[in-house]
Amino acid sequence: MNTKKFFGKRFGAFLMAIGFALVALIGIFDYLTGPYFSSIILYLVPVILVTWFVGRSAGILTSIASAVSWIAAAVASSPLHHNIIIHFLHLTEKLGIFLIVVYILLELKKEEAASRKLERERRTMISMFAHDMKNPVVITKGFLSRLRSGKAWPLNEKQINYMELMGDELDKLEGFILDFLEFSRFDSKEYKPVPVPFDMAIAMRKHIEAARIEGDKKDIEIFFEIPEDMTAVVNADAVQIDRVIANLLDNAIKYTGSGGTVTVKLLNKGKNMMVQVIDTGIGIQEEHIPHIFDAFYRAVRDSKGSGLGLSIVKKIVEANGGRIWVESEYGKGSAFSFTLPKYASQPVTGFGCH
Repeated sequence: MNTKKFFGKRFGAFLMAIGFALVALIGIFDYLTGPYFSSIILYLVPVILVTWFVGRSAGILTSIASAVSWIAAAVASSPLHHNIIIHFLHLTEKLGIFLIVVYILLELKKEEAASRKLERERRTMISMFAHDMKNPVVITKGFLSRLRSGKAWPLNEKQINYMELMGDELDKLEGFILDFLEFSRFDSKEYKPVPVPFDMAIAMRKHIEAARIEGDKKDIEIFFEIPEDMTAVVNADAVQIDRVIANLLDNAIKYTGSGGTVTVKLLNKGKNMMVQVIDTGIGIQEEHIPHIFDAFYRAVRDSKGSGLGLSIVKKIVEANGGRIWVESEYGKGSAFSFTLPKYASQPVTGFGCH
């Protein structure tokens, strides 16, 4: 026996019984209060409930029951109105209204099902694309590395430069593919954070030191501000929060011109810790700000990224119980801020950092 189908039928019958019970209760109420208090909204409740969750046939039966109940309540509460033709016309009119509602509901349900199917296909396509592209890139990088080492045959300087350029482009392609893989995991709700006590101060210092290498190339100064003796331990997935910090710092340096500054702040906000990454870069135009965390959205058209970085960052922060937002003034810089819940107990310094 198909258990899912069996319980589905049982649930449908249960809802059908509830629908008819509601029809009867509404009819009794209508009879007791008189026809002047009749309400199409009340009679539509069981019709909508049964049609949406059980299906077309059940919706039609409930529509017939509702129309008959409505007319019966009107006739019983006003026995002087006994013209059967008029009652029949009213019954037809009310049944027509309910059947139109049933039709609209079924069309909406059909559109919703088609939309869900399309969304599933889109997620599957992204995931398959990323998985299928990953292996050829890894293999190509392996062969290219062998060629660059000179083990296949000696290379002249020009050939070595070409190999370097090819390697850089393959690294970018691999980054895009990894972004697609990560995005597909979040998009399909596969990602489950593994929270641990995570010292944000240690993590921030580690990432800032790594970011200084790129910052120095552009003569960008990076500052770190944290209140003295502040405990900065959060309860979050350490590996994923590392990715959030790295992404925000990379973006800040990428979009800040030579001689600019990037300031990282760690703040105490009640039950949460707040991180701010503030730059003096190009900023974001006002019309782009509401969409900056949308997947594949690009505020800067000449950007060479995948368009998924900030979307992944937002999903990570929210999956770990926090929130993220941006404030920006075009031409003057941006401030990306996010919060994470604090770790409840006193932590061991550095525990959870990777």
